[in-house]
Amino acid sequence: MPVLGICSRAAMTRVRKGDLSAKAAIMGMLVERPDTINGVKTRLGKEFSGARWSPSIAYGAIDSLADDGYVRIAAEGAERSLHLYEPTPEGEGWFRRWVGEFSTPVLRDTLRAKLQNVDDENELLELIAAIREQEEVAFQSSETATIGLNTARRRGEFGSPRGKGLEGRVRYALMSDEVLWWRNWGERLKRLRENLEGPQEQLEGAGNGGGDSG
Repeated sequence: MPVLGICSRAAMTRVRKGDLSAKAAIMGMLVERPDTINGVKTRLGKEFSGARWSPSIAYGAIDSLADDGYVRIAAEGAERSLHLYEPTPEGEGWFRRWVGEFSTPVLRDTLRAKLQNVDDENELLELIAAIREQEEVAFQSSETATIGLNTARRRGEFGSPRGKGLEGRVRYALMSDEVLWWRNWGERLKRLRENLEGPQEQLEGAGNGGGDSG
């Protein structure tokens, strides 16, 4: 079974910076099968499109993994991007331990920090606009994930509904989680935005200086 089916909450599109390091993602790919840097770059773009890692991330991550003794060159290519990399026993052990770690994440909620330090109505309105934009992205991502889930189901990628194999069960669970994660995030942002906006007349009054005119 593909190791990447285990190593993230939803390996298809939802992964963001901070949720999964490029080192861990690439290590999972190499544990699944040895690959070149060019191959890794292609797989990152396909399986972790939501992460928005820079095009050069594969070079830096593999260099770091090599420095740690976790990967090595299995076969040299005509140029660096075509060297075939494979995990060392130490690297595979590190990755397996990483997969098994489930700890409560330390949340660094930038949005909450910004809201707690709003100084005036203009700053608040700017944040509300930013929240609305992220809210739309979340719901669009949920729709995209739903399409992917339905397409995979029609193609029979999850196996028999009555007796899904291990790979099919994990893939279905992750893709379903993808849909729900984005939908829930969108709903959270929507509620936050609506609470910040308050009654429309309240915002209009604040925009005009607030208070009674009499």
